Amino acid sequence: MILSRFSREPRFSRATITRVTLSGDLRKATIFYRLFPGEDPTLCQEAFDRHLGGLRKELASRIRIKYIPTLNFLLDTGETDSERIERLLASQNSGEEGEA
Repeated sequence: MILSRFSREPRFSRATITRVTLSGDLRKATIFYRLFPGEDPTLCQEAFDRHLGGLRKELASRIRIKYIPTLNFLLDTGETDSERIERLLASQNSGEEGEA
């Protein structure tokens, strides 16, 4: 929802936040995102970096904690759930074909 406030930045609409991790003291937040196929990760990362101050300011207006975390956006290169399921099903199917 916070990213929608920055609607003038078209790259944000092509990114999907996949997960957020917080440090134990809540001072650092790492936000993982994925892009639609064909999008340039470098351009999107530059857009996130360019808007860090505004994103932190918007976050500060919405949450009430002593310290607003520093934000770090990272491209999520991990396996998606659907990719993992497909891989598991393929390995299961290949195992069944070997038994037949």
